[in-house]
Amino acid sequence: MSKRWTLTALAVGVLLFLGCSADYKAEVQSDTEWSGAFGNRTVDGIGNTTIDLPDEHPQCCAVQKQTEGGYLQVRVVCEGGGLLAPEDSDWVTTYAEYGVVTVCSEE
Repeated sequence: MSKRWTLTALAVGVLLFLGCSADYKAEVQSDTEWSGAFGNRTVDGIGNTTIDLPDEHPQCCAVQKQTEGGYLQVRVVCEGGGLLAPEDSDWVTTYAEYGVVTVCSEE
């Protein structure tokens, strides 16, 4: 392997290891009231929103419906990370009365 290919492979490996180099966000979709822990703070809301998370790794949040009916789904995404950013986490959904969802980034 040439020096050029070795350096290129090393650079790509370092970027993949670093993961999300941009900004973590939690995306919430709901048709009801909810409350959750997002990093170092608690946020109450109704409906859909996006919440900025601290830049620590990995990112986790726990969110609870405040009603018997409706649905709540949450995921953590990395914005602005380009092609080398980790994949967005999957949506975690609950329809349970006062249901709770917990989701973490994949790093």
